[in-house]
Amino acid sequence: MLDRDYNFKGVHANIVTQLTTEIDSESKFKLFERNIDVLILAPIVGFLYGRMSERDESGQVNVDNVKKINFDQMNRESYTLNYNYELIMLLHDKDNIPIEKRLDRAFRYAKGTKEKEECDKLFEKYVLGGIEVLKEKLLDNDNPISVDDYINNIYYFLQDYNDRYNSTISENDILDLCINSSNNN
Repeated sequence: MLDRDYNFKGVHANIVTQLTTEIDSESKFKLFERNIDVLILAPIVGFLYGRMSERDESGQVNVDNVKKINFDQMNRESYTLNYNYELIMLLHDKDNIPIEKRLDRAFRYAKGTKEKEECDKLFEKYVLGGIEVLKEKLLDNDNPISVDDYINNIYYFLQDYNDRYNSTISENDILDLCINSSNNN
């Protein structure tokens, strides 16, 4: 999947278009600069939010709703894309799949094998699910109109992320650590 051109299709291509379109012509504000930036972030968001989605094969796909990422861009971002892929292959269903099998998924399956194709499909499901989460959090939340509205949605999205994944350490805990470390010096 990550070793060739990649195309978002149908409904997901439409979302990527919205995420990468200039919102304000004066400031040139965009949520994402490039399609590949969405591809880099979406699988992580999909995984963290537990969202997977299928490719749009509804027959509604046409030239207007396909967003392409050229292999050159994929190649330039290959380190990050491969890291995300490997991370998701290691973490997906970690409570039910032995580490050896997860290591196989992340590092050992050869291109062109049935196992590798299944892993690529799994990764893509997280990509597409992540795109849907980004739409809900950044585009649909409070029906944004102005740049300020979009920035608020970014803020709320980051706050939601923080609440979900950093709730074990409170701000007071961090302040206590700072105070205790300065008292020890």
